[in-house]
Amino acid sequence: EAREFQLNMDGQQVSADIGTGGQAKFSADAIAEFQFISNRFDATLGRSTGVQVNAITKSGTNRLAGLFRSNFRDSRFNAENPVLGRVEPIKNQQYSTAVGGPIVRDKLHFFGNYEYEREPRTSIFNSPYPAFNVTLDGEDNQKKGGIRLDYQMSSATRVMGKFSKATFSQPFGAGNTGFSGSTGTNAEYNREALGQLTQVLSNRMVNEIKVGQAVFGLSNRNLTSWSNHWQKANGITIGSPRIAFTGFAIAPNANYPRHQDQWVWSGRDDFTTSYVAGGRHDLRMGAEFLNRHQIQANCRQCSGDMRANGGPLPSAALLQSYFPDPFNVDTWNLAAISPLVTTYSIGVGDFNVNLYSKKIGAWAQDDWQISSNLTLNLGLRYDLEIGAFANDVAMPPFQEAGRPNDAKNFQPRLGFAYSLNDKTVVRGGTGLYYGDALGADQSFATGNPQIVVISYTNDGRPDFAANPTNGRPLPNYAEAQAQLCSGNPTAFNAWRAVNYTGAAPCLTRDLQEFVGLPKYVHLPKTFQTSIGMQRQVGSVMAVTADYVYSKGSQEKDVVDNINLTFNQATGVNFPFANRATRPYPDWGVVSMNTHLGRSSYHALQTAVTKRFSDRWQGSATYTLSGLWNADTKPFSGLEQVTFDTAPDLGGEWGFSADDQRHRAVFNGIWQVGYGFQVSALHFFAAGIRQAHTYGGDVRGTGANFSQRFRPDGTIVPRNDLIAPAQNRTDIRFQQRIPLGGRFSVDGIAEIFNAFNRPNWGIGTQESTPTQYLQHISAQVRTMQFGFRLTF
Repeated sequence: EAREFQLNMDGQQVSADIGTGGQAKFSADAIAEFQFISNRFDATLGRSTGVQVNAITKSGTNRLAGLFRSNFRDSRFNAENPVLGRVEPIKNQQYSTAVGGPIVRDKLHFFGNYEYEREPRTSIFNSPYPAFNVTLDGEDNQKKGGIRLDYQMSSATRVMGKFSKATFSQPFGAGNTGFSGSTGTNAEYNREALGQLTQVLSNRMVNEIKVGQAVFGLSNRNLTSWSNHWQKANGITIGSPRIAFTGFAIAPNANYPRHQDQWVWSGRDDFTTSYVAGGRHDLRMGAEFLNRHQIQANCRQCSGDMRANGGPLPSAALLQSYFPDPFNVDTWNLAAISPLVTTYSIGVGDFNVNLYSKKIGAWAQDDWQISSNLTLNLGLRYDLEIGAFANDVAMPPFQEAGRPNDAKNFQPRLGFAYSLNDKTVVRGGTGLYYGDALGADQSFATGNPQIVVISYTNDGRPDFAANPTNGRPLPNYAEAQAQLCSGNPTAFNAWRAVNYTGAAPCLTRDLQEFVGLPKYVHLPKTFQTSIGMQRQVGSVMAVTADYVYSKGSQEKDVVDNINLTFNQATGVNFPFANRATRPYPDWGVVSMNTHLGRSSYHALQTAVTKRFSDRWQGSATYTLSGLWNADTKPFSGLEQVTFDTAPDLGGEWGFSADDQRHRAVFNGIWQVGYGFQVSALHFFAAGIRQAHTYGGDVRGTGANFSQRFRPDGTIVPRNDLIAPAQNRTDIRFQQRIPLGGRFSVDGIAEIFNAFNRPNWGIGTQESTPTQYLQHISAQVRTMQFGFRLTF
């Protein structure tokens, strides 16, 4: 997720850290070069526990240069999807242009680019129920553009300014094996502005100041219509309730319709100097400040959320008859599923939540060449995030205001490179790396005081699922607050005195992702170390081998329900439905944001590379790795359960669902001659471990947890399924034709998955027998054609 990586464009952080949605988009024709660092980056980079991606945009020069590029895809050239039994329709057109050059020679230069992509597409749904399997037709489109100016004020001073913008829209999601009416629209945008002042202070000192703003936003809407939506008085007549059966779900996003937007203002100063003291030192020091504002406008559970796991899944015929039109809730027979529904939760209140936080970083990085054979890399970084965990927001009795910021984030980093001889280098190092807090770390916790999620418990009425309020209007926020059990102790205690018999005299409130006690919530971190060597073979080849280790801790993990107590003798929870055993009987399901996840990664990474010579170049990489992790042990109230609990309830250490044992990649380029070039990439890897579940809430937790407990009392082993091996070959053909002068054109043909290997995806939920261990998705051969005109 976003806290594990950071995206930087010309030194400006452009990562979208809302916690949902995509990332900022840029045209490839605007990028001059990029760097991907997967471990042990230096102290000038931070707010990432794993990966840094650094890109530099193109700039103009004294020579006018540009390009026009176009790519095309068409389903006529694609193979049949073996799962769907048909070729998936697609027509994609991509157009891109870029130009750069002088405005004032040797002084002022410009670069600009624009890209447009449209894709008429079809999404095909393939659930176990034919009545839900519709085909949707629509068009995706993307627009990306930017402008950059570079001004050489003097031999020692340079100024750069740039602006970029992109939009992306999608009328519906990709087809899948779920309920088609759960899909929705997606629109995203990003824009960036950056100013940079570079000053050469002396022949050994350079200072660079950057000031900018990065904006990212998204919006989503349901495709289902519902004339009696709970928020119809506020103009919302789209969406549907979420309904979780055992073995199937109608699962639209619980926050649709929504929009979320973030603005990040940033300032950064990088100072570089070099000096000699016991060897040559290249010293980089700096600091940065980011001011972040986000609006989260989630219509949180405003369409309703039903837990319909009070019995077995209805037959296929009945289920399809209950929901005859997946996109029109008015046709649904919700009353018919009432015997299965245990609770129905509905959100009311002010859904526009404003979030504010500040991020500060400072660093010093000294690359010290002690001798011609030995270089040390000595770094120290400090990061502070203020207000990142809704520190000043209270939500009694769970979350207090005035909680301290996590302020102990010092990160020492040490590396070395030692040349054994002219051809062999041993290198390694170790360091501590803190990740970023996302908007999701504070958004739900900030919004909780202004949103009430009312939980209605099934009272046995035959129409409960269609009428949970029993004919009464849904309370607004003020009315709901006045009727909550947590705010009416006299009425609630009288009900408790008769063991909760009879109708509830007050409303029960669910709570989503409040922030746990400070001792359980810190910025995520990894301890990383590596040791390896590089050996030059001949004049153009090199061999590398590195052992890499990463230990993750304080990783975010949401505890699905802390409003449970546990039986020490059995290690399992008392049923949530038994209100008398809840730590907070006047509350419903209460989930909590903690940072108690942990992980461990070991890998041997090897590579053989050949630089371009004799008209070809190539590389081969192989990684042998293992990834282990554990989620959080269960909580009862604000504290973690102190005795052993059933492994499916949390805390079990083992292979991660992302574990992949072997991975090999081969790629090469052959310059055939006469402007003709062939390049290829082959990817081969062992299957990735899958999260293996039974499905449903058999434990009676009122929430999800791991869903690994079976009705027969056994537990599904954790992540024990392995998907089929992956095998894929991509080939590219390119012919360059000179047109005279500085003009030339390239004709390009690309084949993806050339040998049409399916690389199957499999079903992993036992309670869905029609899909369990079956092939539910596949990759197919596709082709793309294009041309590029350059001058």
